[in-house]
Amino acid sequence: MPIYCDESGGVGRGVMTFAGVHIEEEEADALLQRYREVTGLRTELKGSRIDMAERAYIFELFEKTAGRATVGIAISALKPDEGADRGEHDIEIYTQLANEVIGAMLPQTGGCGDVILDDGRYGERTLELIRSDIADQVGQWGQVRLEESHKLAGLQIADVIANTFFNRALVTDRQARLAAIAEPLLQNGRIVMHILPDI
Repeated sequence: MPIYCDESGGVGRGVMTFAGVHIEEEEADALLQRYREVTGLRTELKGSRIDMAERAYIFELFEKTAGRATVGIAISALKPDEGADRGEHDIEIYTQLANEVIGAMLPQTGGCGDVILDDGRYGERTLELIRSDIADQVGQWGQVRLEESHKLAGLQIADVIANTFFNRALVTDRQARLAAIAEPLLQNGRIVMHILPDI
């Protein structure tokens, strides 16, 4: 059973989130298929493109699976030091979040299989370095691979969860509604949050 991973936000937004979703490929495919049947979606499922009701429906469908998720959140000191490279700081935070989330999930999986990262955020060379860094931690548990999110339902689910927690961390008029969508799964332990210290 893979761990599908995606992120949302970044240093320019003041918040970055990273979601790991541990779910069987068949269950992820069935969830996305059901969502498509009900909503009529024909393109890739993206958290940034769905409304509040559609987002709540994804969380309801996820709760009916055997899947679990862990979300890492960086909300403090996201600005790089003066003179530091903003892009490198963004990568550093992403890597810390990825290691935190995957490290927390691995002992609970009983041998997860592959860790699958969305390859859409950074360049190929940077992603390969990140993949290698995480592979050291994954070790015997499985392989770390990069995939395009439109090809895998699990990555699209991870995108929605990461995006929901990113927007939940922002102070906006939607914050309370987003918190209400996520709260049942936080309460029953199906989603676990890890908030990183100042970085």
